[in-house]
Amino acid sequence: MPLHRLLLLRHAEAVPHGLTQDGDRSRALTSRGFEQAASIGRQLATLDLPGPLQILYSPAIRTRQTAQGVMDMLNQATAFSVEDSLYPATPDTLYGLVHGTSETVRTLLIVGHNPTIGEFACDLLGPALQNTHFSTLYRGYPLAGLTILDVPGHWLDVRPSTIQPATLLLP
Repeated sequence: MPLHRLLLLRHAEAVPHGLTQDGDRSRALTSRGFEQAASIGRQLATLDLPGPLQILYSPAIRTRQTAQGVMDMLNQATAFSVEDSLYPATPDTLYGLVHGTSETVRTLLIVGHNPTIGEFACDLLGPALQNTHFSTLYRGYPLAGLTILDVPGHWLDVRPSTIQPATLLLP
């Protein structure tokens, strides 16, 4: 049975809502946000991520910049895709995206927004939230937080009972 990796990343720190004229989707990362994305990328570079890797990110500028900042630190061919449904997403939306992923993709990175990324991660983690690696999620899903989950089967079978929690990376 193939091993897949599911990576759930909340975007890095962005400028406050009031500092953009074009609305929430146009909020860009701050200099700290770019540093956070690079930090997560450097940490990911030390892991053995099975390829090929696919990244899905919402149409918000801050998610694209976060995804790019992470990937700039990796030496791995990656398919980037903007996924419009990630902006107004619910956990059910994320389940649908994961379940619809091609079996040829071995690592799937979803870059999105809170509260959905946090709710989805917590739903999948279930009892593993008691583990010290994940207990910080009880206080909210941190900016540029990345939950790594192993999927010892098919994408279509992803649910809380079928994943194996790996770790939580923080910038």
